Amino acid sequence: MARKKKAVDGDEALPIIKRPGMSPTAVEDILNSALKRFGLDEKIARYSFVSKWPEIVGEEIAKRSKPECIRGKCLVVKVIDSVWAQELSFHKQAIITRLKRHLKDKDLLEDVAFHVGEL
Repeated sequence: MARKKKAVDGDEALPIIKRPGMSPTAVEDILNSALKRFGLDEKIARYSFVSKWPEIVGEEIAKRSKPECIRGKCLVVKVIDSVWAQELSFHKQAIITRLKRHLKDKDLLEDVAFHVGEL
């Protein structure tokens, strides 16, 4: 391995290691590989809809609700009070339809349950 010195914004230099025949690997590729190796890639994909919750239900509902977990094929959602739990239960089918648009596995969820809790 050949070592070269590269000047940095001070008077010290850090060694740069060059490996013949090897090119740099993107951090994204390294992370994706590690996640796949440990079987976490599927879990992350399964729950990726959580980050899209405001887009799925709208900002006003998202301010008052939060996906908590999946039990079986039911998404459990916390809401700020019983009034919102009842209101969202009236829109359950529309929420399920919108959720399925954001899921890779369309069979992941069949139901949504709302319960009062601290967000």
